[in-house]
Amino acid sequence: MQIINEIYRRNKLLANFGTINLLAALLLFLYSFYNKEVVLGVNSMIKPIKFALSIWSYSWTMAILLFYVNDQIKVKKYAWLAVISLGFEQFAIISQAIRGQLSHFNNTSVYGGIIYALMGIFIVVLTIQTLRIAITFIRQKEYSIPMPLALSIKIGLIYFVIFSFFGGYISSVNRHTVGAEDGGSGLLFLNWSTLFGDLRVAHFFGIHALQIIPLFGFLISKKYTTNFSIKAIWVFSILYLAYVCFTMIQAFLGIPFMKI
Repeated sequence: MQIINEIYRRNKLLANFGTINLLAALLLFLYSFYNKEVVLGVNSMIKPIKFALSIWSYSWTMAILLFYVNDQIKVKKYAWLAVISLGFEQFAIISQAIRGQLSHFNNTSVYGGIIYALMGIFIVVLTIQTLRIAITFIRQKEYSIPMPLALSIKIGLIYFVIFSFFGGYISSVNRHTVGAEDGGSGLLFLNWSTLFGDLRVAHFFGIHALQIIPLFGFLISKKYTTNFSIKAIWVFSILYLAYVCFTMIQAFLGIPFMKI
């Protein structure tokens, strides 16, 4: 409970938005047992559940990390943009899931095409503003936290932006599977293809650097000296990036992340 109270203290807007998405994920999960709609061979509620959990994770993480940005006016504006952009995305995904329709890569109807285009616009704007807030943090002259932790947050934000743009690339090619049409056999819940390459793997691990690298920085800086912690964070970050790039190359070659 202490960590939740701290999240709310740091950024109530993002905290509330994250909580709403967590509750939405729970409600959608319960509804999935009654839902009859199927999209690409799976229960149509699976996708909005995944996105609700991802937005919850993003919102609470940003509430924690952006607290260390000195320009809190920019943070407040960014938080509102995030709520509007991701709120619209969830509306689009859930509304299409209820109808048994694709939310992404859907150009088969006027409604689907408009919704998909608007989602893309919102996400591009949000990603660009995320880059701007990351640059604001990087260019700060003073930090209220140890330098190793600040470094890990900087790297986590930059990786998040890079692989958010990679998500834009996936949208531009109108598919995430390499070597076949989207759909078919996939990992439980995640639905990553077990037969062909899947670009969503690199996107997933890339954007979740936002949580993983700062968490590593926090833990390492608690136990070791500043110099050692900084070196360890750089090594970990480079290895992490290499791993994400490996999953990307694997997907482009049409090789599944995991065969089952």
